[in-house]
Amino acid sequence: MARLDLRKTLGFSVQIDNGEVVDSELSYVSSQSYAIKDMKSQLLNPDITCPEIFYTRYLGFDKDSIYKEKGIKINLMVVHPNLAGIEFVKTKGVRTSKFPKIIEVVQGAGTIIMQNFESKYEGDIITAPLRKDTKVVVPPDYAYSIANTRTSMLVVSEISSIKANDIDELDDMNGMSYYLIRKNAKQEIVRNPEYRMVSNPRKIKWEQVLSKLGVTLKTPIIKQILRKYDKFEWLFEENSFTI
Repeated sequence: MARLDLRKTLGFSVQIDNGEVVDSELSYVSSQSYAIKDMKSQLLNPDITCPEIFYTRYLGFDKDSIYKEKGIKINLMVVHPNLAGIEFVKTKGVRTSKFPKIIEVVQGAGTIIMQNFESKYEGDIITAPLRKDTKVVVPPDYAYSIANTRTSMLVVSEISSIKANDIDELDDMNGMSYYLIRKNAKQEIVRNPEYRMVSNPRKIKWEQVLSKLGVTLKTPIIKQILRKYDKFEWLFEENSFTI
């Protein structure tokens, strides 16, 4: 696989080779690869034994504290192309804290599932297709998981306030309320039986939502924030965004 330089879509140079960041003009604080042992508690079939690695998350990209001083946290996730049984390889479902989070696709394609459950019985579920340059916003207190539905690497950036935290609390529910699977050469979603009386996922007109938030579709999100920082006050305020 050829080495990828993500400068055009990401806004700064990051080079990826064989699913790993091999060079970057910004440094990152740490990285973590999520192996099958880390994902079993959130899989449709926890008895599978492969693939070995689902995705790698690179945390805290910065240079000379430029982003830190502005309160911006930049992470990058590289999701491998594969199937875990009949389920598409995905990221672990985690819940955002009181701050929203911007997800931007810089390479590849997939699907994101978001949910907000007050109990096993009531919740809002949102699904959205992802492709290169797609931007979506995960509202505060929503959990989300991203699946790679193609045969090439999926690379997404996560942009949030440095005060934002991810809350890992879905293992007891076997992950998200729906699983994304491949059946008869087609993509389908199936319900997680741990959730009771789950509503059907809804879809959002993201172009309208992003327009109201001052986000343009083609320009890398980090460039937009640096150029028009005042327009993104909502990203740094608690409970500032609903959908």
